Amino acid sequence: MMFTYPAFLWGLLAVLIPVAVHLFNFRRYRKEYFSNVERLAALHTESRRQNTLRQWLVLAARVLAVVGLVLAFARPVLPTTDDNRVSMGDAVVSIYIDNSFSMESADHDGSRLETARQKAREIADAYSPGTRFQLLTNSMEGEEMRWLNRDELAEALDEVAVTPGSRMMSEVAARQGDFMRNNAPGGNGSHHAYLISDFQHTATDLEAMPTDSTVLYTLVPLAGVEADNLYIDTVLLDAPAYFTGGSVSVAVTLRNSSGRAVEKVPVKLYIDNKERALTTLDLEPEASGNVTLRFSIDHAGWVDGRVEIEDYPVTFDDSYHFTLLAGEPVGIGEIDEHGSNAHLQKLFEADESVEFHSMRHIPPTMEDYSFFILNEVSHLSSGEVQQLTEWVGEGGSLLVVPSVDDAEGLNILLATLQAPQLDHWVKRTVRASQIDYAGSLYRGVFNGTNDEMEMPTVQGHYTLGQQQAVKQSIIGLADGGELLTLTPYGEGKVYLLSTPLTADWTDLVGQALFVPTFYNMALYSRPLPPASHTLGNGAPIVLRGNYDLERQLPELTDGGDIRFIPDLRRVGNRQVMVPHGELTTAGLYRLADEHIAFNYDRRESEMRFLTREELNQALKGRPEYTLVRNSRKPLADELRRRDGGRQLWHVCLLLTLLALAAETALLKSRPKKKK
Repeated sequence: MMFTYPAFLWGLLAVLIPVAVHLFNFRRYRKEYFSNVERLAALHTESRRQNTLRQWLVLAARVLAVVGLVLAFARPVLPTTDDNRVSMGDAVVSIYIDNSFSMESADHDGSRLETARQKAREIADAYSPGTRFQLLTNSMEGEEMRWLNRDELAEALDEVAVTPGSRMMSEVAARQGDFMRNNAPGGNGSHHAYLISDFQHTATDLEAMPTDSTVLYTLVPLAGVEADNLYIDTVLLDAPAYFTGGSVSVAVTLRNSSGRAVEKVPVKLYIDNKERALTTLDLEPEASGNVTLRFSIDHAGWVDGRVEIEDYPVTFDDSYHFTLLAGEPVGIGEIDEHGSNAHLQKLFEADESVEFHSMRHIPPTMEDYSFFILNEVSHLSSGEVQQLTEWVGEGGSLLVVPSVDDAEGLNILLATLQAPQLDHWVKRTVRASQIDYAGSLYRGVFNGTNDEMEMPTVQGHYTLGQQQAVKQSIIGLADGGELLTLTPYGEGKVYLLSTPLTADWTDLVGQALFVPTFYNMALYSRPLPPASHTLGNGAPIVLRGNYDLERQLPELTDGGDIRFIPDLRRVGNRQVMVPHGELTTAGLYRLADEHIAFNYDRRESEMRFLTREELNQALKGRPEYTLVRNSRKPLADELRRRDGGRQLWHVCLLLTLLALAAETALLKSRPKKKK
């Protein structure tokens, strides 16, 4: 048992008053003399015994009355939670309302979102007027990281609307716990977190929910209405680079989230709002399927695409938008102290899709290049090593070609980039024995292994050291050495050739393998930007443009009514756009001359929800999590009983009244004196 106001227990000292009255009762008995004292003595003895018993009963009734009255003011509470935690005193409360698309569906009281608002109001009514509240939604913006009083909470609830964002329940619970622990007013009081949701399977990861004994989490499930749904799950573009006349494969994955098979589902591809491809697909119940649509790029610049299907009643996921930029040349720089390599110059200079520049020294800035070739460079300064390392770490691709005379100058750079180092020079003719046909460098070049293809040979090569290097063999040699390796570093790549790139040392420069090898190095050096982004997840978007934020503030617009200035920031050498929930509609948008595609989160497409039994089973053995018994009934009374325990003040008050009534009855039962 616990007490809400334990200070009133000092009032129990008041029981000394009736005890003192009883002990210091100075009433004296007077002696009377009679001639026949035998009968009188018997009567006198009986009356005194009865009177003594009555006095003790009166004392007990008075003591009980005082004790009951004091306890009533102290407000005793009997814990009712399983772990005997009674949340008394000042509490802070965080309320999460799931305002994703699935909450827009109707239930017995209207939309589930309106029901969620009502449940949040009932939760607030269960706490004292001075309680501080946090209201959290799927946007999780900075304005939600503050405390509200009850009136401010009511106003904020009226503004909660359906948004395209979706959050995992473990992320929400962790955010609630962190906020309450770090921002609780005064640092005292209990921490209560409420999660009001329909608990979709795709967003409810109860096994990953945080374990925090300082927070009492309460799940308020709103019964979801399951529905069959056919939707576009993912769209992937398969091309190393985009250029005019090039072909692009669009791989589309469809998901049939229903218990019935579908046949001949039309899948349409639109490019710049014109239908360019059409195919159909059959899907079994609860199955996924893939189709590939192809189109040719007929102009340079931004290309806007869209894949569509038709399905009812859930329609928000029946289209998928994407963009790509065609015709943007790849910047290639070659550092050669003796002049440009004739084979590389012949390969790249006549190609309009690349901009090839040969130079003797590393330029002060490398932002315009995505692929650099160090061709037989004998010495690098510490500043150049640092410059190249930072550039590769930020996403650049570097090809290192050694010279026969000196390799030590390159080993410092290779060690910094965690690539294999050049060890000993071996002068002998060796043929390549294996090629990584399935690797990313030769993607789409070969159809399986070509045993009849002529293998390159070398007349000499460096052996490679293995000092903590991570490498991927692209072309291996018959003597166990490597001709070409790939090492990832940061967001970039490091290619290492073990022999000079001249006809004197390798016949690779004259074979058909030379073109796809080095051409794909250049094309894959520039990481393609994401074809689309997901609404509502708040992830920063790396921009291709470089805007002067002090002079130029570009607008993000869909070409219609949506038009606003987004939050642009500089991170290192890049500029990013940070969404803050301003966008709620999927589609194609423009930022100055840049096109950006947004799609809805596909987690909302699976209209399957956890039942109350499944939630109970998942929460078993986790006392910090509770589930409301019946979310259709008002929550205030249930929460008061659970969080405040069973109130016993009315029992104490009843005890006081009964004790006073008993005292009155005992006093009135005293026999009257006979005259």
